[in-house]
Amino acid sequence: MIPQRYIIASLFIAAMLLLFAVVQAPRPVSEGGVGNAAAPAIMSLGGYESVAEYRLQEGWSPRFQSTKDPDQPDPWPFEGGFGTPWEPASPYLADQGLALNGPKGRSEVILWRGLEWRHYRFDALLSSARLDPAKGNRLLVTLQMGPARFETRLLELPEGRVLWAVQSGPWSRFSWDGKAALVGFFEGPEGRAESRLLLSALPLDGDPGDATLAAWDEPGLPQPSRGTATKPEALSEDGQDLPGARLQIPWHPGDRFWFPRRDRLWVAAPQGWTAWVLEAGHWRREAAGPGHLSAHPPQGMALQEGPAGEDAVRKIAPFARVEWTPVTGDLPPWPTPDPAWAWREGGAFDPWDRRWNETALPPERQRKALFEAFRPEWRAALGLRVSVKGWLPKGPEIALREPQGVAWVWVGDRLLLTRLVEVERVRTLRRLLR
Repeated sequence: MIPQRYIIASLFIAAMLLLFAVVQAPRPVSEGGVGNAAAPAIMSLGGYESVAEYRLQEGWSPRFQSTKDPDQPDPWPFEGGFGTPWEPASPYLADQGLALNGPKGRSEVILWRGLEWRHYRFDALLSSARLDPAKGNRLLVTLQMGPARFETRLLELPEGRVLWAVQSGPWSRFSWDGKAALVGFFEGPEGRAESRLLLSALPLDGDPGDATLAAWDEPGLPQPSRGTATKPEALSEDGQDLPGARLQIPWHPGDRFWFPRRDRLWVAAPQGWTAWVLEAGHWRREAAGPGHLSAHPPQGMALQEGPAGEDAVRKIAPFARVEWTPVTGDLPPWPTPDPAWAWREGGAFDPWDRRWNETALPPERQRKALFEAFRPEWRAALGLRVSVKGWLPKGPEIALREPQGVAWVWVGDRLLLTRLVEVERVRTLRRLLR
């Protein structure tokens, strides 16, 4: 029989060894510990925290209907980008909500507010939906009211009161400063070598004022191309009914425009670029010139003059002023313009981890980790609903919203709002893009 004092001594020694292991184990061997160096946060991404969950009814999905921005002919990836205001509309509205289309021409926007879902329902299908980038208290939706007929509405949140509604094309967007909305439609047949795009800027707060039309009569600048309306009576009946400060511009396939401020509009076309400014309720050209214009949001505008290559002259300017500054010749060629790019001084990146002259931003790894973490739930949904295979044939849909530190995950029958792991990339993007 073992004496009691030996048993007590053995238990005491075991307890001390356990205490020693607990204290030392988290430290790497190089620092005197008994365990390996701590695994990166990304290695422990199996247990994501779900903030909210929404169970979809059969036939409902985060998909737009007939959406087509004039300057974005190619389909925008459903999972979207960073959620910045210069990107095409996404059904995943930052970290706040979702735009859903359903059967029988019904749709709704649902927002996660106060630990509950708020519903904003419509009797037409959604073509576009955006939350204003400044305060998130305005909802801009474009609805398909019939064949080739669309209406844009501005709603006040959280009440859902309609502030104004206008006929439009299948798109709408906010200015990047969140102080105005831009709507418009093609006048005459769309898709010709040169069409006419009528645009109107409407303020978020206050009366839009008298309906005006850009006159294209600025001294020293080229005359508009033949057929461009410069007087209200030259517009179609729908164009004459469009309120706000209007301008009609020639439009060719591949043209682009940017609306960084409520009083600034930049237009790029094959024959050159134009900078518009809104003054006293009228759009007027501030400057125009030759060259290939593109945007480096949120930094400024970029201009390339002459042929592409080493002999090209490159310049940059702020969004608010036409003041071009030459770019040093040792900078690599700019990438092909794409609204997914976000720029900072000396570099650019996008949500899918493409880089241009950028090495400081950590790599993106959470999209794949989320895909693997929620793949079992997607497989379970495949067995519950036949429609899941048609919507999501390869796995769950992951829409990262890194600046807000969340992701939307569509597994098939449910949509989940999930917190991202707070890695250095998320912190950096929050600082750069908010």
